[in-house]
Amino acid sequence: MTQSGSERDETVNDIVEENAHAIGQLIDLLENLPGKLYRQSFGHRKQHVIGKHVRHIIDHYSALLSATASPGALLDYENRDRELALETDRRAGANRLSEILQTLRSRFSGSHADGLAMLHTSDAQGQVVTTSVDRELVFLASHTIHHMAIIGMLAEQAGVEVSAGFGVHPSTLRYLQRQARGLAASA
Repeated sequence: MTQSGSERDETVNDIVEENAHAIGQLIDLLENLPGKLYRQSFGHRKQHVIGKHVRHIIDHYSALLSATASPGALLDYENRDRELALETDRRAGANRLSEILQTLRSRFSGSHADGLAMLHTSDAQGQVVTTSVDRELVFLASHTIHHMAIIGMLAEQAGVEVSAGFGVHPSTLRYLQRQARGLAASA
C-alpha cells in the first residue's frame, strides 16, 4: 500500500496525536498525583513505583528523539539515561513529558526522514535492524499505554481516581464504542 506524501504526513500526524493523547493523559494524572505516591513502592518485592514507570516511558521517547536529532544516529532503547529525578519528582517527570510532547509535534508534523536504524541487543549480541520513525511512534504509543495501565492500577490501589480511558489503547476504546453502538441499536 503506497501513500502519497500528503497522505503519509496525515497518517504520521495521526500517530503523533495518538502519542500526544496518551502523554497528555499522563501529564494530567501527574499534576494531580501526590508527590509521595509518585515515589511509593508497591508489591511484595516493593519494585513497582509509578515514578519508575514514568521515567521508563520518558527514556523510550528520549531515545527516539535523540536518534532522530542527528542523521545516521542509531536508535537504542537499551542504553537509557535512567535519570533519578524523573523517578522521584513528579513535576520533573511532567515537565519532561511536556517537552517531549512539544518536540514530537514539531519534529514529526509534516515531512521528515522516516528511515531509521536501531541497535537491538539480545544475548549480549548487538545487531542493527532497519525500522522507521512511523513504526517506532506506533510502538511508543502502545508501550506508553501499557505502562499507563500499570500506573493507573497502582494509583487506584492507593485511592486515586483515574479516568476510565487512562491506560486503555485507542483500538480497545474504538471496540468498546462499536459494542455500545451495537447494543444501543439492538435495544
